Amino acid sequence: MWRLAEDTLCTAEIHALADWLKRGERLTQGEKIKQFERAWASWVGSADSVFVSSGTTANFALVACAAELVERDTPRVGVSAVTWSTNVSPSLLMGHEVVVFDVDPRTLGLDEAQVCAAIEADEIDILFVTHLLGLDALTPTILATAEEHGVIVLEDCCESHGARHGAAKVGTLGLGGTFSFYFGHHMSTIEGGAICTDDAAFADRLRLMRAHGLARESANPAAYAAQSPNVDPRFLFVATGLNFRSTELNAFLGLGQIPLLDERIETRNRNMQRFLAGAPSWLRTDFHTAGMSSFALPLIAHDAEGAARAREVTDALGIESRPVVAGNLMAHPFMQGPRVRVAAGGLPHAEAVHAFGHYVGNGHHVTDAMVDELCAALRA
Repeated sequence: MWRLAEDTLCTAEIHALADWLKRGERLTQGEKIKQFERAWASWVGSADSVFVSSGTTANFALVACAAELVERDTPRVGVSAVTWSTNVSPSLLMGHEVVVFDVDPRTLGLDEAQVCAAIEADEIDILFVTHLLGLDALTPTILATAEEHGVIVLEDCCESHGARHGAAKVGTLGLGGTFSFYFGHHMSTIEGGAICTDDAAFADRLRLMRAHGLARESANPAAYAAQSPNVDPRFLFVATGLNFRSTELNAFLGLGQIPLLDERIETRNRNMQRFLAGAPSWLRTDFHTAGMSSFALPLIAHDAEGAARAREVTDALGIESRPVVAGNLMAHPFMQGPRVRVAAGGLPHAEAVHAFGHYVGNGHHVTDAMVDELCAALRA
């Protein structure tokens, strides 16, 4: 059966983990996490990375810490209509205003004209961009407009490890970028996530957020201790924080996965290009694939008839499929509230993705023969 995902962890890695565990090494946050953070930052091309328990906690920490930089009492956060719920839930939980933007059907990223109009009209303080399905969601115009108007750009790269915007990997273009290492993503640490940033002070704040706000997590705990001499510096809380820590076990697995990433991305991209070349004209094939690091094979039809036909084919072949992430988030109950509004112009492309799209898995488990069989059945 062609599944949405196969575990990226192989038997040899599990055996290596078992042998390491038998040595009685420390399992809570320690040296392995520091090693993984350095290795991940190096691979992404950022100055620093902060390893956390999941892509979800990475998103929460990133948005929470970025919101502290906004002078407005209620930050206004722009998000994509087609993304995962945890791009929006942190803002809703923290009382932010959420502005929802349409997508560009060629990148499944944000609609450039709609976003830039909102920025120029001073309607958002933070823009949280999702690089969906391994495609580059940003444009030079969005980045330049955000910089000109002082809008903080954040990136969710949970489905796009190694994708590029020009010469730079995604996750390095704004203040911070998040990654997920959940089962079935480009690499896995079972559960885990990371935030990359080039801002040393911001990285320090993220580490405080990760571990209860304890001063000892900072790169400069002595400075905090000097400001509060009447508190034991080992248990000095200097900022709001939660427990977003991961474990040495997850970091051990991550260190073994990073060297495999480039080859896996090549396989994913080869599958995607083969699919786009063989797919019929009643499916969208005009995606901007420059710099991609394919996560899934999108079957987005132009109309309801094509959508039904695509689903019939994948079902008949026994191929596991799902909506394009969550479809249009505005169709979901949790988005119905007074602090959520849709940007001017509406969400026509997001609605089309919701109504006419689904996707099938891509990864090192997908072969040329599998892609060819799918394309032949679609054409037939």
